[in-house]
This record gives sequence, C-alpha cells and structure tokens, in this order.
Amino acid sequence: MDRRIMIVDDEASIRISLEEGLSDLGYSIRAVKSLKEADAEIQKYHPHLILLDIRLKDGNGIDYIDAIQAMDEEIKIIVMTAYGDIQNAVLAMKKGAFEFVTKPFDLDEMEIHIERVFETINTNRKLKIFEEQHEKDKIRDTILTQDDQMKSLLVRAKKIALEDSVTVLVTGETGTGKELMGDYIHRHSLRSHMPMVKINCASIPRDLFESELFGHEKNAFTGAGQLKKGLIEIADGGTVFLDEIGEIPLNQQAKLLRFLEERKIKRVGGVQNIDVNVRVIAATNRNLLKMVHQGTFRADLYYRINVVPIEVMPLRDRPSDIMYLAEHFKSFYNHKFNKNISGFTEPTLKKMNQYKWPGNIRELKNLVERACIIHDEGELTLADFSNYDEEKISSSQRYSFDFLKDIEMGRPIDLPEHLIQLENECIDHALDICNGNQSKAAELLNISRFSLKRRLEKQSTIL
Repeated sequence: MDRRIMIVDDEASIRISLEEGLSDLGYSIRAVKSLKEADAEIQKYHPHLILLDIRLKDGNGIDYIDAIQAMDEEIKIIVMTAYGDIQNAVLAMKKGAFEFVTKPFDLDEMEIHIERVFETINTNRKLKIFEEQHEKDKIRDTILTQDDQMKSLLVRAKKIALEDSVTVLVTGETGTGKELMGDYIHRHSLRSHMPMVKINCASIPRDLFESELFGHEKNAFTGAGQLKKGLIEIADGGTVFLDEIGEIPLNQQAKLLRFLEERKIKRVGGVQNIDVNVRVIAATNRNLLKMVHQGTFRADLYYRINVVPIEVMPLRDRPSDIMYLAEHFKSFYNHKFNKNISGFTEPTLKKMNQYKWPGNIRELKNLVERACIIHDEGELTLADFSNYDEEKISSSQRYSFDFLKDIEMGRPIDLPEHLIQLENECIDHALDICNGNQSKAAELLNISRFSLKRRLEKQSTIL
C-alpha cells in the first residue's frame, strides 16, 4: 500500500520538516500552503491522510474538514494548531478529525499518531472486504449439482468442515470448481464468521514467496520500509486456501511444512515465533504423488496436506449436470446482459452431452457466456457453439504452449514474444467468433472497445 499523506500548512518550516521527516519514514508526501492548493491536490493525489493546520491565510482548517469529507469521506484528518484549546479539539473531533495535535510537536509524536491512522485504515479495509465477501457468500448459490456422486461428496465435505483442525487437499482437473469446494468447506465450518484468505501459489514470485506468506519485519531486506504481516497471519482465526499448491518452489516447501506442523510463523528478519490459528485447505490440478516420485514435491509435505483428500469430479463424469449447469448459466447471463434467450435446440443439447468438456465447468460457463453475448433471443443453436466443436477446437487452436516444456527443462524462452503471440491469437479468435464486430469482441475479451482498437493498431504496426 502506497501510504499517501498531504500536509496543509502555511508555515514553510513546518511543511519542510514534516515532508523530510515523513519521507524518510517511507511515506509518500505532498505539501501545500493553502486551502485553495489543497482543493486541487486532493483531487489529483488522493491522500489517505491529511495533516491540516487550523489557521491558514485563506480560511479555517476546521471549517475545511467538511469540504474534505465531501470530496472523499475515507480520508483521515489530523488537525494541527499552535492555538490548541478544548473547544477547537471538540469541534474538530465532532466534524470527523481522527486526532488533534498541538504545536510544537516532535516527529516521534507525529509518527505515533500517523501509524494509528494507517492501522485503522488497514483494519477498516479488511473489515470491508470481509463484509462484502460475507454478503456474497450469503447470496451465492452453493455448488450446483444433480449428480448423486457429487451430492455424496458434498455431504462428506460438510462433515469434514466441522472437523475444525483437519487439513484438506482438494484435487481435480482445471475448471472443476476446486476453489468453490474450498469456499463450501469454509462456509460450513466453525470459522465461517472469519475471513478466508485465498493464496494463488503460482502467482507469487519465487523470491517473494516467504515474505508474502509469512510477512517481514521493518528493514528485513532492501525495500522493506515497514513491517508487513503475511497472508497467513492476516487469516488468523479463519481459513487459508492454498490454490495451486503444486507450484510452490521446492526450496520454500520446508518452510510451509514447518508452519503446518507447528502452527507458528516467523516473519522474514524476525526472531519471534508467532502463533497462528488457521484452517488450511490446499488445492491442485497436478498429480502430487507423481511429483514426489520425480523429486519436485516433498514427500513429507504431501503427506502433511493430504490428511483428508477430496477429489472434485470432472464434468464428463457428471452427465446429468451438463444441461443443468448450462440452464443455470443461461439464466444468469440472460439477467446480466438483459437478453431473452429461451433455451437450447435439440441438436445443441445432443452435441453438448456428447462433448468431453476438457475445460470442465469453467469451459461450459465461458461457452454459454459467449453465446449469450452474440445471441439476443430465442434458442441457442449449434451455430452459436460452432467454435467449440471438438474437431474445430483442435484445428482452431493454432497457438502452441510447447514452450512450457522449455521452462520445465530449464531452457530460456522469449516470454514477451510468446505473450504477444497469445494476445494476438485471442483477439483474432474473438473477432472471428463475433464476425468482426469489435464491440462484441471487446466484451468477450473483457476489455474496452478502445483498448481492443489500440491493440489492433499495435498489431498492424508490428505486421
């Protein structure tokens, strides 16, 4: 978090000393000498905190609190004055000031007040995220299924959820809903009132993995200007969902194992062990036992996380769910896109039931979304799904991911070039599907039409 502070004071010595001192402490600082300048800078700079003098040449700081809150009610305010009295303090607090500081003050005193402000901001932010997630969880459908085996699996998952300290390993192919299963277990557990922190192990850079999971102390390494709590510590009392656990670097697996065994963490650069009470759910689409035999995943970690395994079935093994889920997604996107699609033609239903769904539920969802984008009403036909025909899929996927084998073998690749090729392939494919309609293609790619146009111009320049 870039911690932005604005100083509003007409005394140059105050502005300079605060700006230099707080900059050295790692804060981003913007200083102005009048309320008029503050008006313009707040709109540009979007500060988290304003250090506001009361007596300014162009107005009263306490009166200006209302203007600040009208621009952004989340901005915190510390009022400063050389004329401190009880009346001004009470008035400032009533108007919403976080703190009232009387001049002269030293930097250490101000730092304490500022740290309290940012602790409050962080707490409020986490609370807001948790409340929003909790509301989504309350209205979100549970895992949808008509398949008897899946229903049995959900009954088992509910029982597992109540075993509060048991570590769960959720396995299954890409797109089967492993994350949803993790959500399901958390919602039915005794920790459901606490946060669930999701960590995508594949997205964390190798050299930052320990810091992201366990946190770091101030000045633990270059760039660590402030103490940072790790994601596991933030989840204290709740659940940690370790997605793609098979992607954890081998040299970091021992540290995760130590945490799982001791339920203690040690921040990078720290000396104290910190007790953390979390439920751990791990997920992967990889064969971890095979990785153990290959030496790319620790055997002791595998057996530690594989206490209670749950395998989510692929969609091809749940034929009764294909049309059940397709109807659900059709209704959802009808509402989202304000369409009037009534259903699917018989040939479409037949083809969808025959298809093997290598991308599982995620592929089905994306297929129906695409069809709803380009279709307005009536029944969806085979033409709406023609690009997902198995034979056409194999011929239309011109881009190859064989370069991943080079990475696995330790051979260098030209990543920027591969990303350009992949982006161009996605754009061309979306335009083909939408018959050249750039607005619909942009919607399909989840980017703006302007962004798509800019990318097409870039393509033509390269060509």
